[in-house]
Order: sequence, then structure tokens, then C-alpha cells
Amino acid sequence: MLKPTSGNVTIQGMDNQIHIEEVRHFLGFCPQYDILYDELSVEEHLELIAKMRHMDKQLMKESIERILNLIGLTNDRSTLSKDLSGGMKRRLSIGISLINDPKVIILDEPTSGIDPYNRRLIWAIIRKLKLTGKCVLLTTHFLEEADVLSDRIAIMSRGRLQANGTPDFLKQQTEFEYRLLMDKQEQCSTDRITQFIQEYVGNVVLERESAAELVYGIKRDESKQIERLINALDENKQTIGINSYGLSMTTIEDVFLRLVQEEDENDQTQENTKRQLDDQVFRKQYERVYGFHLFWTRVWALLIKRWHVSRRQISLFLGFFLLSIIAEILFISAVPTPKEIQTSLSNNPRVTDAQVTLIPSIYNAQTIVAYANSNGNDVQTRLLNYLTSTGATIDNISDDNVLNYVRDRYYESADVFVNKYQLSFAAYYNATSVSPSLRMNAYFSTVNFHTMPTSLGVAATNLYQFYANSTSKSIVTTNQPIITNPKSGSYLAEIIAVLYCFEVFPISLFSFLNSVMATIFIAILLLTLITERISHSKDLQLLTNLTKRIYWFSNWIFDFSLCLILISLLTIIVKIGGVANPKSDAEVHVYQNSSAAGYFFLMYFMYTLASLPFIYVFSFIPNSSIMGFTNFFIINVIMCVIDAVANSVPVFIKNDTPSAGPTGVYSVVTVIRSIFAVLLPTVNLKQALSNIQLHENTGCISIYNSLIGTKLSTTDSLMSSNRPGVGAQFIIFFVQIIFWWVILIVIENRLRIRQRCQGCCCCCENDSLDSALTDEWDDSLLDEDVRQERQTILQDNETKTSSVIVVEDLVKQFKKRKSKSNEKQNYLAVNHLNFHVQKRACFGLLANGAGKTTTFRVLVNDIKSTSGKIIINGKNINEMKRDLEIGFCPQFDWLIHDLTVSETLTLFARLKGVEASEIPEMCSNMIDIFGLGTYENRQIQKLSGGNKRKVSAALAFMANPALVFLDEPTTGLDAAAKRKLWKVIRAARDVGLTIIMTSHSMEECEALCTKIGIMKMGQFMCLGNLQHLRHRFGNGYAVKVKVAGDNVDNVKAELVSDLPGIEIQDQHNEVLFCNVPFSYSSSDEENPTKVPYNLARVFEILNRRKEQNLIESYSVTQTTLEQIFVQLAGEDEETLSDRREKNQQTIPLTTTRL
Repeated sequence: MLKPTSGNVTIQGMDNQIHIEEVRHFLGFCPQYDILYDELSVEEHLELIAKMRHMDKQLMKESIERILNLIGLTNDRSTLSKDLSGGMKRRLSIGISLINDPKVIILDEPTSGIDPYNRRLIWAIIRKLKLTGKCVLLTTHFLEEADVLSDRIAIMSRGRLQANGTPDFLKQQTEFEYRLLMDKQEQCSTDRITQFIQEYVGNVVLERESAAELVYGIKRDESKQIERLINALDENKQTIGINSYGLSMTTIEDVFLRLVQEEDENDQTQENTKRQLDDQVFRKQYERVYGFHLFWTRVWALLIKRWHVSRRQISLFLGFFLLSIIAEILFISAVPTPKEIQTSLSNNPRVTDAQVTLIPSIYNAQTIVAYANSNGNDVQTRLLNYLTSTGATIDNISDDNVLNYVRDRYYESADVFVNKYQLSFAAYYNATSVSPSLRMNAYFSTVNFHTMPTSLGVAATNLYQFYANSTSKSIVTTNQPIITNPKSGSYLAEIIAVLYCFEVFPISLFSFLNSVMATIFIAILLLTLITERISHSKDLQLLTNLTKRIYWFSNWIFDFSLCLILISLLTIIVKIGGVANPKSDAEVHVYQNSSAAGYFFLMYFMYTLASLPFIYVFSFIPNSSIMGFTNFFIINVIMCVIDAVANSVPVFIKNDTPSAGPTGVYSVVTVIRSIFAVLLPTVNLKQALSNIQLHENTGCISIYNSLIGTKLSTTDSLMSSNRPGVGAQFIIFFVQIIFWWVILIVIENRLRIRQRCQGCCCCCENDSLDSALTDEWDDSLLDEDVRQERQTILQDNETKTSSVIVVEDLVKQFKKRKSKSNEKQNYLAVNHLNFHVQKRACFGLLANGAGKTTTFRVLVNDIKSTSGKIIINGKNINEMKRDLEIGFCPQFDWLIHDLTVSETLTLFARLKGVEASEIPEMCSNMIDIFGLGTYENRQIQKLSGGNKRKVSAALAFMANPALVFLDEPTTGLDAAAKRKLWKVIRAARDVGLTIIMTSHSMEECEALCTKIGIMKMGQFMCLGNLQHLRHRFGNGYAVKVKVAGDNVDNVKAELVSDLPGIEIQDQHNEVLFCNVPFSYSSSDEENPTKVPYNLARVFEILNRRKEQNLIESYSVTQTTLEQIFVQLAGEDEETLSDRREKNQQTIPLTTTRL
């Protein structure tokens, strides 16, 4: 796909540059992002790729069945890719890479952005590929994935290979072998705990400390001492002030972080950064502005934003002004007057001399092919003489193959094809009959005009000369258009003579072209609004407590200012054109009158006021800015054309009694045009400009009255509501202004309006659902920790007052359409959720498509809950407008692409109401903290995905909000950048900020979260801190043993004997992967009891076997959060729901069972 600058790649002994076709037969590739067709099913994707690889039909069918079984999509083979979950799409992409049974498979981040359950499914697929002998090359940012799957790992940084080896070899390069994690009590001494640990393990280092936990690094060769330490911790943990502890091994990520260092990073820099995080940023209380000052600060911020965006979209900005100005100048100077257009259409001077004499010479220079079977009766001579007299070159052939002769030469060149061979003839003389006869075949080219009648004319002339026996005879054919003129004195002639008065399309163009131009410059303003809505940057701005009124008001000020400047320039141009245009009958000539020019400005002014709220409403419809612009332009232009054509219709229908008034057709057309004007401001502008021109031309008013039968006045003011005044258009504009602003307000408050309407409605759609939403909801099926959390929130008022956020019986219901039915059913995305988060805490909200995103949206007040309470800092957000001190980092970057990093931070600082004098310092600190110094003046759209995530995270922490929501904040970051962001989050948490986060990286949650909740089907399956969850839901200890020598079977037997209940789960050569349960059943058959395993006992046994040289090395770790997540959450709810439907099984939606 890319050609190397130097070096080569060899696959199966072949250079991939020289033998590219052969090499591709051995390769399968799964890209980082899914390249799938929305309207193709799973099986159709596989068939498409198989046919591209030219597979045999039977082999293709067998291969597809095998791949579907491998990737676990057999039951979803007919599902369209757009209906697949993210994990299913990744599995399909892997399946596509397996078509044609490649020997080498390249997987580029195959588990990127998917949940742990689907990640484990993909791991199982990759393991199966290894077992079938495939060579798998895997790239990943998720280093646990590399550790689990890889036989060898290569680590790259800045394009260079930094390390290469087996996972065990690479782990040996790190300083620490184990990490000891402690859940500390509130009143404990860190120094005392450190001193206690060092009494048993000398080489221990305190790596990090937070409000809730301590993390120590235990250096290598200290595993013998761990046994003593664990025994001491079990005996004294309450005395030294810890609740629980855990143990984890060094990971490949630690190796990566040691190898990949920032060039300018050192210990002093890290210390300074930590001090800066604590003292300068997260501890600081920033001065705020309030009231009227805050209102104008936000308006000013949004105006500056629009200015920066506009000046960087220079083509659109210049197009707004230059295109409109140049177009207006051309309309005035270059467009013919209506009389000129009318004259050119009715008296075309070219029609008089348009006749063509159809003789061969009109195609000269050309070559004519001729054939005659005999020269009897001078047949051949007469034919050749006549053709020669036309001036053409003659090819006289002796064989009767005219078509073959021409066809062989036809495609020599484009010139021969078009110009050389136009006509050919064959003469057949028959002298055997009683009376000699002649038959002519005429051949003609279809490329040029008139070749057929010309060839027939030549053939007719030769036949005439033959039978007349005279070479002086000929037949001449002329193509003459018929010219007709209306009869003098007819109604049609009378109308045509004054057609320029009636704004008949396309004779009168000034008002039409101006309406088209107005559509363009208004539509240009639409682009930014649509982009902000689609990218959700508007939503992120509103989450700063910015009201929608201020948002639209600031947009209106900016757009109106631009339009006011433009229409002023257009009015000046029109005024100058009216005076300077030498043609007295030009439409612009009416604007030499200052009054008419003033009304021109007024109509454009009103058009702007009516169009701005109209495009604000329209901006909610399109799914892309380009399509929005195009659709808006097409709709308006088509309506203007229809209006112009409709206005032309009554002109050509004769009114026999003008004194009695206009015809019924005229009245119908007038009503239709009025409807068009009410619907679209552009049509109303067109009609207003037409009326201004008509009002200034009294001669045309008289013609109108005499022919159509109207009673138009020549003395009424231009502001008259009767035509040709513009009063009616002015009133329509005024109504449109009010109407479209009201519609915009309704759209922006539609959810609130809908809820109020539902609140006023006494009827209930679903009685069973109502019973589920009562305060007496049955929580007996919940996990005991989850149930205890609910009871604490319902009964303990002190918890509510001391917590930063309290969520009480939160319910969110949607209407969901079943796939095989048009009927919508009630769907509980969030089902009586309860939790609270204290200050200086980080709560991990984990789920697998089970209401996580919905919960986040409800928590940030983006959507309203069906029932329940959310109390943030003592305020119930359901009873208030947007007035929350929160920060939000969305899952996908809701950023304004045309702003720089510095401009983005400044914008949001102003929107949050930070005092202007403190904004530069705050933005500078945030840039330094998040490592964005290099990119400070770079536009967002030019940043990498990882740096965009840093900007989003920086916005969430700006101005130190009391509560910060982070939705997968480290997606797309490499391990080093991820750890740096973790430090920022920890620092903010330890200083006093409260954080709620979600992530697909369980390691991230382990590192940051002081409390974790795992959701499934809208409810928590478990709740508590990490160590608590490990002890409650863990399956035991993961033990990896590398056997010394080849006595694997003996070691297995020893382990089973020493550690009852141990399960040997896997074996790779001399490496055993085992699981030691937390407890085992005693051997007493009469009174079997559960005997708990002491972790120290596990270390003791493994150390003894190592001293006996039975074991070369070993590692012991606790159950990971990911294993707990997969065990409790499993598949996402959407997948389960689809599977239920396919199997026609019914499972109650609101039942949650552990």
C-alpha cells in the first residue's frame, strides 16, 4: 500500500515489491477502521471479497461457512452491517481478512474501541488462527492484548524499533516485579504504612498516593519476602489503617513506558508538573463574572468564535461578499434588457439565412468511396464525373465491398472518423433485362448533420441522369426552416410587443437573479450552523451553562452584521448602476430614483431578518453541511422559477372583458404566488423587487390594466399593500420573522414542551410500566451492595448532603421499534439506578451497551429522565435549567475544527464566565498540563486523534468544576500519553474534584477509580471499590509458572497436590497458566467445609518449588477488573435482544438477576 524509501519486505521468500501479485495471495489484512458497506449483509461481504480473489464457487461456499463459524456470526449471516454492533463489525473485518486462506494475517488494532466482552471473543479468534498455523502480525495500543496473544513483541517509538522479545523477556527489563495496591482508611498515616512494609520488604517504593489508595512497587528478587509481608498485612491491616490490599504483576505497558520517554522529560520536570497541577491549577479558585457582564462576555466569545471560523474558511467568507457583489455588477452591466431579450427571441436574424443546400461539397475536404459493377451506358463515368464536380476526393474501388473498405479505415484517427468519410455510393447496372435498369446504394456517416438526405440527393441525381440519358440533369435539395410571424393585430402579437412589462420568465431577469443571489449568500451562513450541530460542538458549548438564547442571539448578531454590510454595498451598486447604465429600458434604471433604491434596501433588510431564523430552523434538518447548502439552494431556486413561470401564465390567456376585472386564472395564480411568498422569504423578496420595478414604470401599469383587467394604481405609495406596492411583502416578512423565531424556540425546547404536555395528560399508555416506576419498586433481586446503596440514599439524608452527586431511582424510558414490527414498545435504558459519589473521588461507570451512554446524557442534563432524582451539589437538576458547574469530555471529540487549541480553550473559559484577566494564565496552564504546547497555535482539524482527546479533556477540567464527566477520555492515546493523562486526572481527584468516568480500558479504571459500578440491562450488577469487587467476584489468583527443564508433568502433579482446587487452564510449551481459587473444599467427607486460601501460602509453595529447581520463574496476580466485567456484564444488551428475537424467546426486560 506504501512504497518504502529503502529496505525490503520478504514474505514466503518473495520480495513484496517485485512479486506483489504472488505475495497478496499469502496476505490477509484487517484495517484499523471498519471498511464495510451499510447495505450489505455479513455473508454478502464475504462473498464480495471471495469473488474479488477469484475463488472457486464451491471452495468459496465452504470457506465462508468456516469463517462464519470461526468469527461467531453464523446466526447473523443475513444481518446488514449497519445493524451490527461495534464488536460484530470488527469480527466481520477479521473474517474478511481470512478469505482465500492467507498464510500471513495483518491485524491493525483489531479490538480498537470495543468492549471487553467482544475483545475477549476476538482474542479467542486470534488464538485459533495461531493454532491453525497462521502467522499473525498484530498492532495495538492495548498492551495487555499484546501480552496475552503474542509470542514475540516489538516496541516502536518515533519510527524506530526500541525492543523485541518474548513478553517474559521484556518484563525482566523493568525495575519492579510486583505492585502492592492498598485501600486505605481515612485516618491513616502513609509514612507508618511505608515503614511497616519496609520491615518485611526492603526494596519497596511508594509509586503514587491518592485519597483512597496507596500503590507500592516491589523490586525484583523480593518475591521470597512477599510471603512474610502478606502474613503481616493479614494480621495487622486494621492496626496500620488499611481496609484491603491487592497484588499485581508488572505488565508490558510498564516496559513500553520505560522505553518510550519524552525527550525533554526528567524527574525535575515531573515534580514541577505535579506542583503546578496542585497549586496553580486545580487548587485555584478563579474569579467569575455574573449577570449582565456574563451575558455580554458569552456573546462576545461566540462572536469571536464566528469571526475566527469565517476568516479561516476564506473561500466561503470571500464568496459571501465577492460573489454577491460581482454577481450584482454583472446583473446590472452584462444582462440584456427585457426589450433586447424579447427582440432576440422573436426576431432571430439567423433564421432568415438558415437554409442549407444538401450537396456533397458541404463536407469538403472529404473522401467519397465509389463503386460501379459496370460502365455500361456510362453508369460509372456519370457517377465519377458528378462526384468529382463537387470537389471531393474520390476512391474508386473495383470490389463490391464499400462498407468493409470504409470500416477498415474508420478508426485510424479521430479526424478520419469525423471528417474524412461522410458519403459512399455503389451503382449496380443491370443490362440483362428487357429494359436496362440502375440500382443505387447510398452510404452515410451518422457523425455529421444532413448526411442521409445529401446521400439520397446524390443517388436521385444519378438515377435521373441515367433514365434521362443526360449529364446536364440534376436534382437539388434544400433544407429551409419555416418562418412564421403572428398575424398583425392579433392578441398574441399585441402581448409579444409589450411582453417586457409582465416579468415573463426569462425576459425579465433582474428580480429573479437577485433572489438567486440572495439564496446563495444566506445559504453560506447555513454551513457553520449545520457543522456545529453535526459535530456536537454546539452541545459542548451549551454544557458550559450557555443558554440557547445567547447562542442564537450571538449567531444572529454576527450573521445580521455581515448581511447588513453586504446589502448596503448591493444597494450602493444598484444605485450607481441605475444612474450610470446608458440603456434607458434597463430594469436597474428604475433605481436611479432614491426612493426606489431605499425600498430596495428595505426589502433586502426585511429579507435578512426573515431569512436568518428560517435558516436556523432549517439547520436542524440536513445530515451534512454540503447537502444542507445544496438542498436549501435548490428548493429556493426551484420555487423562484415556479413563481416566475406562474406569473407568466395569465399573460397569454386573453381577457375579452378587461373592464370587468382579471380572469379566474389570474386570481388562482395570485393566490398560489402568495402562498409561495408566505412559505419562503426568497420568493417574497423576488415579488417585492418586481413590484418596485413595476411601480416605477407607469406605462407598464397602463398596459397591465388594459390587457389583464387589473386596477393597478399609478399614484399609490410604494408601501401600499396593493400591487404594485410592497406593503403586502413587508407584512409577510414581518410575519415570517415572528413565525420562524417561534418555530426555533419550539424546536430548542421540544423536550420540555413534550414533558409538560405529557404531565398535563391524565391518560396512561402502559399501566404495567407505571407500576414499575413507583417508589415501592422491588429491589430484592439486586446485588446486596447495590441494594444497600439504594437504601442508604433513600434513608440517609447526611449522605445526600455530603455527596457531590446523588442519583436516586433514576429511570429513563424510550420507545423502541421492534425489528419485525412497526409497533413501538417501552424500553428501559436505565432502570432505577442509585449511587452517590463523595468529594475527592472517581466513580467508574462501566457497562456494555446497557444504558451507560444514556445515563451520562441524563447526568449532564442533555436529556431528561423519565423519573428519579439527580442531585448535584444539593441542586436537583430536573427542577432547574442549565446552571451546573460541570465539565464534560465526550466519547467523541465535540470540537470546532477551525479554531486553534488556544482559541478553543479561550472560548470555553469565556463561556464558563472566568474573569478576563485570568483567562490567559489558565489557558497557558492547561496547555502545559496536557502537553499541548507544541500545538498551541495549530487548528483542531490538523491535530491527531490523541491530541484532540487531550483538548477535550482539558476543556472538561477548565475552571475547576466541582464535577467532571469523562467518557472514554484516553481513546486513541498511546500508553505513554495515556499515563500522563492519568496523572492529571489523579491530581485533580486528589485536590478535591469529583470525577465520573467510563472506559473500555479496565486497567484505566483500576488505576483511577475509587468506586466502580458495572451495569447490565440498565441496572448495576455490582458496586464498590476495586479490592472489594475482587474479593467478592474474583475467581481466585492467576498463577503463571515457567517449568525448569522438561518435567512439566511432574510439576503439574506437585501443584495439584500442594494447592488443592488449582485449575491448570492452559499450557504453552513449558509455561503453565493456572488459577488458584480463593477457597477449596476440605477433604473431610463427613463435614466438608470451604477452606480459604492464604495468599502467603501460595507464595510459600511456589518459592519452595523454585528453590528445588522445579520452577524457573512464576507470577501471581489477583483477578483483574476486566475478568470481573466479562463475568458480570457479558454481552451487550442489544446483541442479547437480537438473539432473543431470532430464537423467538421472551425474557422480561426489567428482570435483573445475579
